[in-house]
Formats: sequence, C-alpha cells, structure tokens
Amino acid sequence: MRKHDWGLIVAGILLVLCAFFFVVAPGLTLVTITAIAGAAFLVSGIFDIINYVRFHKVMNLSGWAIAYAVLDIVIGLMFLIHPLAFAGVIPWVIGAFFIIFGAFEVVGSFRIRKTGVPMWGWMLFSGIVSVLCGITFFVAPASFSIFLSVFILMRGVSLVFYGWNANKGMLA
Repeated sequence: MRKHDWGLIVAGILLVLCAFFFVVAPGLTLVTITAIAGAAFLVSGIFDIINYVRFHKVMNLSGWAIAYAVLDIVIGLMFLIHPLAFAGVIPWVIGAFFIIFGAFEVVGSFRIRKTGVPMWGWMLFSGIVSVLCGITFFVAPASFSIFLSVFILMRGVSLVFYGWNANKGMLA
C-alpha cells in the first residue's frame, strides 16, 4: 500500500503558488514581500516541527532539524510582526538564512544517501541552489524577489516530492 504525506504536498503546492505570485507581480513592495515571506517561514517551520515529531525516530533526525524549524518560526514571526523594520534588510537576512539552509540540506543529503534513500540527489541539488541564491542576495540585493521565487519554488517542489514519496523512502 502506497501512502502519501498530504501535509507536505499541500505545503509544497502553497509554496509553488507563492513563488508564482512573486514572478507575475514583481512590483510588490519589499514590505509586502517581507510579510509574505514571514507567512511562508511560519508555515514551513510548523510543518517541519510536525514532521520532526512524526519521523525523527524513523529517519534518525538530529536536533538540528528541530532547531531549523524553530528558526523558521522565529524569522516568520519577526517578518509578520514588523514588516517595515525588516523590509530594508530582508535580502541580507534571507541570504544568510538560505546559505545556512542550503548547507543543512547538502549535509542532510549525504546522511540520507548512506541510508539508501533514493531522493538524496534532489536534496543535494536543492541545497546547492539554496546556497547560490543566498550568496547572490549579498552580491546583488536587488535580485531578491527573483531569487526568492526560485528558492520558494525549489522548496515547494521538494515538499511535494518528499510528500509524494514519503513511504517509499521509509520502505527502501
């Protein structure tokens, strides 16, 4: 019997829609992008905590996974509560976050590879793209909304992929 993790799939689809919105409406102000990014971080952190609780023993997840989820929630709340204060620095804050997230995902891909789970290559690719996006925010902060779209699209597609293959990875 093949079951899918519909929570991950729905979260992924919502992130893909958010990325599409950023691409088709580039005139959004940084304040609006800050608030939308805050909501995305908050939702991502909540789903990461739920999945940590559900799968930490089966997938041998470390405490870093829960720390990352809490960081998502804290950043999300800061952006939602004070979008004006963070609008000017959001490219650098998000850039640092993407570099950390990407490094976490690259390391995680090699840990998952050792267990024989077939999705490690996608995780590695996603982590590399995240690091490159983060570096670009520091070098060219004006490219923020385009690269934010790429990152959110990658994260959304990854969540859909992981949700669709949730039990496949655990049965391998």
